Amino acid sequence: MLMHVQLDPRAPRVVNPYPTNPEQCLFFYARDPIEVFNYSKRQEITSPHSVIVGPQVARVNLRMGYNQLTIKVGFQPGGLFRLFRTPMWQLLDQTVDSYDLVGREINQVNEQLREINDYAQMIVLVETYLLSKVAAHKIDAHAVDKVARLMLQSHSRQYSLDWLADQACLSPRQFERRFLERIGMSPKLFMRVVRFAQAYRLKDRQPELDWQDIVHQCGYYDQMHLIKDFKLFAAVTPTILLKEEAASPLRLFAGSPF
Repeated sequence: MLMHVQLDPRAPRVVNPYPTNPEQCLFFYARDPIEVFNYSKRQEITSPHSVIVGPQVARVNLRMGYNQLTIKVGFQPGGLFRLFRTPMWQLLDQTVDSYDLVGREINQVNEQLREINDYAQMIVLVETYLLSKVAAHKIDAHAVDKVARLMLQSHSRQYSLDWLADQACLSPRQFERRFLERIGMSPKLFMRVVRFAQAYRLKDRQPELDWQDIVHQCGYYDQMHLIKDFKLFAAVTPTILLKEEAASPLRLFAGSPF
């Protein structure tokens, strides 16, 4: 996904809420830098030109620049682990400078992106780089990755750990260990994050839906359980989060596949 927004430099910088998300991503910021406030660490940092965002539990706020050009590469479950061979639990709630995992080659991509003005060329540049990484590694999918993709598509259905482990042909203990390595969190927490993200995006896309409809469609036991997840993963109630999102001219979830 490529997003380019130019805002009035006389106005205050825009802040967007970015709650818990099951998607793991590689970001490129090809123009102005972005400020990231992490709720778990209670600190704000200036992001490097390219970052890798692993499994996310804590909400972050993104303070946009006035000339904000962002390229986001979203990975299927297990894809980030297969590409960079880094245990995903090490990246839990971390925004990591891509240089620390990849080295100087990512800086060359960043420099070229800053010189290019054609969006299509930018996408080609990033895709060419990633395909070269794929070609340089033997990247095999694992049954755990397929099970995690199934969990992403589950919507209201909740699976038992025994059933999930059986689909991966592993014991429950082996499955949890592999899942933590490749996805970065326990299967139970991942299912909870997926359900929360589905609930938030469903309401964002269909604001006419009542919260009780969201509870039913996303498999929550009742509305109090949904509110509990919002307070954990977004640090606010559902109503407040949607107001924060509506206050910004940028719609970060418009292109989300979840």
